[in-house]
Amino acid sequence: RAQIKMYGSHVTKLCLPSSDMDFVICLPAVHKNAPATTPGDLEGRNAINETNQKILARKLKGENWLDQRSIKVIERTAVPVIKVSTKDSRSRIVQLDLSFDAKEHHGLEALDMIRHLLEEIPMIRPLVLVLKQFLLDRGLLTAYTGGLSSYCLFLMVARYCQEQSPTWNDRGSLLMGLLDFYGNFFEPRTTGISVRTRRYFSRFGENQHQEARRNNAATKPPRFQPLNRQSSFQTAQQPNQLQPGKFDPIWVEDPLNPGNNVGRNAFRIFQVQRAFSDAHRALVAALEWDINSMSEFGEDGEYPLLKCLLQNEDVFFSMDDPAPIRMSTSLGASSK
Repeated sequence: RAQIKMYGSHVTKLCLPSSDMDFVICLPAVHKNAPATTPGDLEGRNAINETNQKILARKLKGENWLDQRSIKVIERTAVPVIKVSTKDSRSRIVQLDLSFDAKEHHGLEALDMIRHLLEEIPMIRPLVLVLKQFLLDRGLLTAYTGGLSSYCLFLMVARYCQEQSPTWNDRGSLLMGLLDFYGNFFEPRTTGISVRTRRYFSRFGENQHQEARRNNAATKPPRFQPLNRQSSFQTAQQPNQLQPGKFDPIWVEDPLNPGNNVGRNAFRIFQVQRAFSDAHRALVAALEWDINSMSEFGEDGEYPLLKCLLQNEDVFFSMDDPAPIRMSTSLGASSK
């Protein structure tokens, strides 16, 4: 019998209030054969190129608890998916992403890797939550429309945090540094990202790599406590097994499949970078204000700077801790 398993952000607790619920359908081996390309003696026309996704989508149209208009089959991706949502009710609508287990599907395997990184670097989680909501508000968190996938964003955040001191727990400084780095200095056309090898690498050889390092090694403004950036760009050659697509807008290596670029569809990466740069500039401008004269923003003297970036404040609340995540005037983060 088939098994249905949940994976993704709801399992790793990196979900937003509006996040989809991801399910993978694991079929018995007998049902994993490739679909027919020509009809047999007893089959009709529907036997030709009838994928599992299309068969399931047709079955789902008979379910009265689903919004029939929401059923969408997306097959021109590495992992085909069926997107569907429940009908509107007193509770919120639930968005579902359904996929079938396959050789290219690493959703279940990724759970252990993500949990390991979150345990090793706890600061990844609050940064991912804030940035996911930030990109969602701007329509830049959907891979098949040119934005970043949640997995791609997670790997970018994890790679940045790998360069910082393991004892560094100032969420505000990390967020500011990440927005500054990816928004103003990172060059996706020449530099790749590898969480597996804990480094950035040149996409097109040593000459371009030296240029990328010069572009990405600018000094932090003295206003802020500096974070480690320059050591991210080492003079190591690109591994032979990695063959980045020459025209891919950004290369983010999949740790579970080093030959797979999870950022290959992010053709709006420069819009993402511009959004990061604008956010960094807005936060810097806000910090220039005389915070001491703004007591109306709270008795504790903290100005909720993230409110100028996010439309949905629900992301401030942790899954395990009901305390809001705030950025203080000193770029620190506290939970109360």
